[in-house]
Amino acid sequence: MKGCIWMIENKNMIEKICKFALSFSNMNTVFIDPLSHVVIEYGYNKIPDILSGYIGNQSFVQNIHKTDSDHDVFFYSSGFKINFICAKVYDDENYLGSIIVGPYLLEEPTALMLEDIIYKNNLSISLRHSIKQYYLGLPLIGTYKAKTIAEFLAYISSDMHSMNFESLKIGDISYNFKTEYLIDPDTLKENTELSMATIEKRYSSENELMFAIENGDREKIDKFLLEDLSSYFKISDRIPSDPLRSRKNLSFVLNTLLRKSAQKGGVHPFYINSISEKFAIQIEKTSSLKQLLDLQNIMILDYCDVVKKFSLKNFNYAVRKAIEFIRISLYQDLSLDMISSSINTNPYELSRQFKKETGKTIIEYINKQRINEAIYIMENENISITSVAGMVGYNDINYFTKVFKKIKGITPSQYRKLNF
Repeated sequence: MKGCIWMIENKNMIEKICKFALSFSNMNTVFIDPLSHVVIEYGYNKIPDILSGYIGNQSFVQNIHKTDSDHDVFFYSSGFKINFICAKVYDDENYLGSIIVGPYLLEEPTALMLEDIIYKNNLSISLRHSIKQYYLGLPLIGTYKAKTIAEFLAYISSDMHSMNFESLKIGDISYNFKTEYLIDPDTLKENTELSMATIEKRYSSENELMFAIENGDREKIDKFLLEDLSSYFKISDRIPSDPLRSRKNLSFVLNTLLRKSAQKGGVHPFYINSISEKFAIQIEKTSSLKQLLDLQNIMILDYCDVVKKFSLKNFNYAVRKAIEFIRISLYQDLSLDMISSSINTNPYELSRQFKKETGKTIIEYINKQRINEAIYIMENENISITSVAGMVGYNDINYFTKVFKKIKGITPSQYRKLNF
């Protein structure tokens, strides 16, 4: 009871400490009570809805409380190779809860690492794209930085009784953001004409960029990045007192424009959404204009690549919906009847049109996609050939081997030995 009263009276103090931890670590920061309820939450990284049932924060929080650690601050790593730093908070001898900083990664999320996570946690390969984008958006830090954050948490959580935020006196920032300069009429006219030319160029470049993204034109994108991206920032600050905030807002606009262009390019929202969320988080976490410019380059290239890889713009509606369904449901037991029923179309018409537009029957297309997925997974030598077959929808290892050999000319084992 005493602990509960203390929590109510000192919630403002704990909130401020969590904000300090957020600013210092640049990572999600939460405070949980002894019953694993999240009381305070600040952060950037939101788990996509499609993944929340698998790697949701609630399961991590519960597991953290089950961790048997004598340390006041300790490190927790989940089965998904996602990491957290936890600091216990006490009022004298009463445990009030824990400040948790994370998630973060200690190693780069390579293809091998992600396949291992999918395999060991029995996840569907259809989640791979969403998992990849989520992991690419997580902070990547070294062990030294992790220990520094742990030391910081240890200090601020152990020294709570001596902190008196109410008595602190902090001076105001005095800076004139509206300094006036004398400009003669001729200079003003010249600058106005230059501004109009700059705005026209920016809009023209923006349209060219959107068109290149829509068509997955990597050659035009590469040329654009060399010549035109800087013009996107040549406009006045809309928040003069916070130029970085102005540039971040522009970056959010660019992210939206790129997302809409990718969608116009025939990419299913399933793939676009995870990329858009990843970049929204990364934009907010940048701390310099240089970081924003670098991130914009990556954004443009990533959206272009996703159009090249997933665009179905040139297929008619039924074929496009069939391919989308196959891609997302590749691990299931697929058949022409099942696919046509799922997309509400006639199986005979679908089969005929699919062959006409792709040059393959639906079964041939499914087998090719599955074998391509299998090759991607086989790079991880810890996953057996039998497990690989099951992950891509083949319950019969002999049939998998037969299909693999028909498409690649050699068995899966031979392919792995030669290539990996």
